[in-house]
Amino acid sequence: MSILDFKSENEVLFDPGFSASVARVSGNIEYMYSAFTSIISVKQKKFQFSILYPKFLKAIEENVAFYLGCMLWGVYLKSIQGKEIINNPCLNTEFDDESYFEVDFLLRFVKEGLNRDAKYYLNKTYVSNPLYIKILENYREFLTANKGFIGVQKTDDICIPTALKTPSKADIEEIYNCIYSAVQNDDVSVLFNVADKIIA
Repeated sequence: MSILDFKSENEVLFDPGFSASVARVSGNIEYMYSAFTSIISVKQKKFQFSILYPKFLKAIEENVAFYLGCMLWGVYLKSIQGKEIINNPCLNTEFDDESYFEVDFLLRFVKEGLNRDAKYYLNKTYVSNPLYIKILENYREFLTANKGFIGVQKTDDICIPTALKTPSKADIEEIYNCIYSAVQNDDVSVLFNVADKIIA
């Protein structure tokens, strides 16, 4: 279910439809990296890394766009107070340090890991996109402020960290239209077009 086919006066979706896009990214980054590090032969590692490198780049872009999308959707939901949020898979679960695993892994990978391995195995430099790092750091704060969304049942329950900008009414409309387009075209990367509405 996504915002394309969900219509309700009093309810909104926890996920507007981003999950379907991210699920199709070629492999999970941690899984791909774990499989790569288990290879013993340096020659095989170099060959395998040359195949994985473009997949890592694509997976990083898609995952960062997904985290940006979560914040954009959260900001949008906060702007329409008093609505019930449905299909929240985090509701009444536990929030602990494990909740940060994926975003922390990606942050380390973007900041240091990929460049280190690209230099060693491909003799090339990976320069991390400063916007990606800002998005991941802000998402970590967003996750913390909302305690992993374990108690988020209404739009009023969403907490927006002070590090994020407060969009204008026009910005909110643009954010929603961009989210709709991302879901409709199965392309979360378009969300970078409105990143400046919430990322300082």
